[in-house]
Amino acid sequence: MVAAVDYCSALLFSMAADKAVTRSPERSRTTRSGDDVEHEEDREAKKMKTNLATEEAAADDRVEKLLPTRHYFEKPLLAMPDSAKKAVLSAARSLIGLSSFRGGEPLARSAGVWINWDEGSRKGVVLTTAHLIRAKKPLVKSHRRCKDQYLYHRDAQVIVHLLDETTAEGRLLYHQEHYDIAFFMVAMDQRVQLASFADTVNNGQVTLLLAREENLDLKITHGKVKRKAGHHFLYFSQDNEYEDDGCGGPVIDFDGKVVGMFNGCRRGPFVPSSVLNGCMDLWRNFGCILRPHLGLQFEAIKFLDPTRGEYIWRKLNIDDGLVVEEMSAGSHAEKIGIRVGDIIDCINGERISTTLELENKLLSICMCNFNRGNLEVDVSIRVFHTAKRLRRTINLTVNVSDRKEVIEQAYYPVTNGEGFSAAMSPEQVDSDSNSDSE
Repeated sequence: MVAAVDYCSALLFSMAADKAVTRSPERSRTTRSGDDVEHEEDREAKKMKTNLATEEAAADDRVEKLLPTRHYFEKPLLAMPDSAKKAVLSAARSLIGLSSFRGGEPLARSAGVWINWDEGSRKGVVLTTAHLIRAKKPLVKSHRRCKDQYLYHRDAQVIVHLLDETTAEGRLLYHQEHYDIAFFMVAMDQRVQLASFADTVNNGQVTLLLAREENLDLKITHGKVKRKAGHHFLYFSQDNEYEDDGCGGPVIDFDGKVVGMFNGCRRGPFVPSSVLNGCMDLWRNFGCILRPHLGLQFEAIKFLDPTRGEYIWRKLNIDDGLVVEEMSAGSHAEKIGIRVGDIIDCINGERISTTLELENKLLSICMCNFNRGNLEVDVSIRVFHTAKRLRRTINLTVNVSDRKEVIEQAYYPVTNGEGFSAAMSPEQVDSDSNSDSE
């Protein structure tokens, strides 16, 4: 009996073992499938957590980028001494952006600086470049030797972009074409910081050009002041090409004072602070900026190539003054005998060595002799006639105007017995050239 029970127990155990080993494939797959589902759910849960963490991190990153303290700049700040950094931060508070439109279409962008603030009316005045309202293309020339002239759109809509990222309308008060500067009035609630202007700027001086990008970020360019022989403006010399958003921006020294206003997109010229100061004084006193038109264009001997300067000294024993490079046909200067190549070294009893000194002198003449009813002024000039080796002082009556002075050359292509031929206008030169070619 016991043997039978043991036998039955062994048989049941064996059958259970065989059933475990030979379990159906369907049951086996079902079990593995359940495991896979469980693992898949775990993976999905982990993936959701990862995605959620990624989205939260991205959201935090976006919020962080909106914070002023976390703003990202593509271009790192320039390496500069602490004094220069303080100068930049001080000058930047008076620097704003401007944009102009005409017929709903963009015309130009520029930077500008505050030069006046009236607490009672809550209105400020901005100084900027007249390029802001200047046509993009020059006027059609009457003949091929004419220099480029532009139309200024006084009716252009001007938007002033304030530092708190709000905007206001800019109303044109006045623009002066010769120096390409403009004044705009802006009504606003907040007080503004005015720019501080230096009296002079020196050749070779290290300076910084400030501008506002379209999003109002400050743009800083490092460079040096460079003079050129035949121009009243100076040049901001640096290696990279200039961009349009630099127009109207201040050139500052390391004390934070404005030494000039950048006024020539992509070329580098700027109006020096001494001229700007003279212009602002005239505008504040008389509402316009008049300037005597001599009808002459000069090169300063001191800025000529040394070989040319030495040659003039060796031949004429003169090492200072302004050489007449161009002269307008029919001008007063031409009528009294001044010719290309002559040297002028004194105006109204004051020695003149550079074209910048000349511009400052011309502005001071108008300041001292302003008369709205008289558009002429007498100027005393000491001139050395190189052909005759003769120095004399002459009185020159010239027109005064706030328009751009364009020197349309008088030509002396053939020398007569007295050293000069009759003057020829550009039209006559073109006519003769055409007849020769025929």
